[in-house]
Amino acid sequence: MQKQKIEFRKERDFGSILGDSLKFIKQNFKSFFASIIFIVGPFILIMGVGYAFMQTSMMNMMYSKPTNPLEIFNSTYFLSIGAVMFFSLLSNILLSGVVYNYMIIYSEKSIDEKITVSEVGKRVWSNIGKLTLASIIFIFTLILVLTVLALIGVGFVSMLGVAAGVIVALLLIFGLIIYAPVFAYFVPAAFFVVVRDNNSIFSSMAKVRKYLSGNFWWTWLIMTVALISLGILQMLFNLPASIISMMSTFSRISSLENVQPDASNNVLLLVFYTLGMFLTYCTSSISHLISAFNFMSHEEQHEGKGLMSRIDEIN
Repeated sequence: MQKQKIEFRKERDFGSILGDSLKFIKQNFKSFFASIIFIVGPFILIMGVGYAFMQTSMMNMMYSKPTNPLEIFNSTYFLSIGAVMFFSLLSNILLSGVVYNYMIIYSEKSIDEKITVSEVGKRVWSNIGKLTLASIIFIFTLILVLTVLALIGVGFVSMLGVAAGVIVALLLIFGLIIYAPVFAYFVPAAFFVVVRDNNSIFSSMAKVRKYLSGNFWWTWLIMTVALISLGILQMLFNLPASIISMMSTFSRISSLENVQPDASNNVLLLVFYTLGMFLTYCTSSISHLISAFNFMSHEEQHEGKGLMSRIDEIN
């Protein structure tokens, strides 16, 4: 049976957005994940090793029973945190670049033409500066907005007391339930527009917000289902490392002797933390795809360019 190319500019319902995202992965499984492995993989590997090293170093320090508990948080620990944060940011930027550039190349080619890792890599590195700048601007803007909101919340609580604190906490929980899934769509969709249309991050966010009008709850439902499903998968991926870490902790607590953790446990933690993090990023690419397909559905609903091009082809 001949493969059919997925039409991007198309209005989609709930099932079509999720179904076409999975269909896209099925059609491009080898080259898509090969691009993630070879382009993003080295940085995920470094981040995973740094995170595992940070965890094992902290465990080893705790087992040595330092006289000052704050000795755990030494320069090496903070250096590991800095390395993990840096490579986490870089990995997320590259992951967005790989997913969205791959989609653009897919739309440009016929269904029979192969997409190579080197081809994706060239596209990613050609606009990595634009994505990095957009990410930095977005992060600083987000920090500024969150700081202002936190100061407003603290001032509100300090003026009105404990009752105000409870109200703020309830509003925060309610706000997270309502807006967090949509925010998880909004940010990747904005970066998709940055890559596709070569727009600034603010103009891209404005476009996503414009097309989101009238589709808020639909997007909330799609992203809630997607995030819960992918979250369960990611928990399973990281379960082995969590089990080994818990076993090491409980065995140390139950031991009456000051026994250092087994070196083999440290190696296993290193392997499973890195593997779990790598698989987590691979599954995160699915949420990027879902966000892009959802945005293009909103865009088609407002502009109808895909329908017009199909009418022109018939004529």
